[in-house]
Amino acid sequence: MTRLRRRVTAVAWAAPMDVDASGRRRRTAGFTLIETIVVLVIVGLALGIVAGFLPRRNAALELSAATARVTGALRLARSRAMAESRSIPFALAADRHGVRLDDATIALGPSVTVEMVQPRIVFAPDGSTSGGSLRVVVDGRQRFLQVDWLTGRVAVADAS
Repeated sequence: MTRLRRRVTAVAWAAPMDVDASGRRRRTAGFTLIETIVVLVIVGLALGIVAGFLPRRNAALELSAATARVTGALRLARSRAMAESRSIPFALAADRHGVRLDDATIALGPSVTVEMVQPRIVFAPDGSTSGGSLRVVVDGRQRFLQVDWLTGRVAVADAS
C-alpha cells in the first residue's frame, strides 16, 4: 500500500496522464499531434478559400494615394525651389505612369495615368510657378490638380 501511494504521488504531477488502480498510466486530457495538424490544415484551407473572394485592389484608394503622391511632389518642388534659390522643373515621366521632379522620377504604378496640358511646370525661387493643371486617372476615375501661377498653391478637385 505504501509503495502504491508513493507511485501515485510521484506521477500525479504529470498533467496529461493519470494512474489507474493497477498502477498503469492512462491518458486523461489533451489533443494528439495528428488531431492538431488536421485542424490546422482545415483552418488553412478555409482561409485560402475566403482570401480568394476578397478584392485584390480598390481603385478609389489607389486614386487617393496617387493624387496624394503627386500633390506631395508638387509641394516638394515648390519648397525646394524656395530653399535652394533655384528653379525646379516638374514634368511627366516618359511612360505617363509617374512624374519627374528635377531629375528624380516618382513612379505611381502601372494602373495610374497622369496627364498635363503643358509640358512642364517650373517652380521659381520666390514661390511662384508657371502654373498648370494635371489630371490623375485610375480605372476611369479621375481627379484634377490645379497649380496657381502666383502662389504655387496646389488644389485638388474630384471630377464632376
